[in-house]
Amino acid sequence: MQLILASILPIMLALLCGYGIGLLLPRRHTRHCARLLTPLIWLLLFFCGKGFGTVLSDGSMLGKTLGTALIFASLTSLLPWGLIVLCMRQPRASGKTEPAERPPVTQFLHALRDCLLALGMVGMGAVASGFQLGWLDAISTSQLLYLLIVLVGIDLVELKLGSAWRTPEVMVLPVLVIIGSLAGGMAAAVFTGEGVWTSLALSSGFGWVTLSSILVSSKLGSNYGAIAMLTDLFRELMAIAMLYLLGARFSREAIGICGATALDATLPLIRQKCGTHHVSLALISGFVLTLVSPLLIMISLA
Repeated sequence: MQLILASILPIMLALLCGYGIGLLLPRRHTRHCARLLTPLIWLLLFFCGKGFGTVLSDGSMLGKTLGTALIFASLTSLLPWGLIVLCMRQPRASGKTEPAERPPVTQFLHALRDCLLALGMVGMGAVASGFQLGWLDAISTSQLLYLLIVLVGIDLVELKLGSAWRTPEVMVLPVLVIIGSLAGGMAAAVFTGEGVWTSLALSSGFGWVTLSSILVSSKLGSNYGAIAMLTDLFRELMAIAMLYLLGARFSREAIGICGATALDATLPLIRQKCGTHHVSLALISGFVLTLVSPLLIMISLA
């Protein structure tokens, strides 16, 4: 228990510190900080790729890593989807979607581009692992992760939920995502032969790529860190595809499999495909999963 608290406490403190800073900063500055999230995520992915360079540059190891990550990503996306369908009554289709400045195809390509760029940063990091980068080699992924969490805390100040959090479905949805993801991890353990606790850790990232990969690699090594990173990248890619294909009809299911990314990365596509009336649901679900993810990962790894 002490090990779990010691691992989670710095993350929670960084989040609270960021939220406190966000309350003190003028609103225009909090928005500037929010804009730093995406480039910092790309930088983190570069250093994650650099750290996992040995794994990602080994052809045989890469094939196994990709295969394992695909199995985990598929099952931890499909099982939450099915659980939401079974447990939440499907509302009547309202036909409302958010009018967008960009055409739907452009929105999809924009989101897909971000995912492919993330994969590209990982690849660049893997290539760079074979070179000496001077002072860049001294940068710690843990330090960058804490900085990212501080920025997430600052960004949470802008979270405006109104009375939406009082409706039952806003808490039921993330709970079903958690249960479905863990069940998907257990199922993936059967297909991949991974241990139960390792599988639970790999399935608890909810799309938060940088957090899961760093926490898992710190306990299980770079091989599993790479699997965790690719699992959550694939989960985000699958979520984008499902939003584009089925988001208008199955809004809650699509929001659910977006996981923690519903709070930020996939939110614009959620707004466009599911409608503004589902934005509060996406924000709350993403927020809950963002808080729960490090807790579940560390409990599983302990």
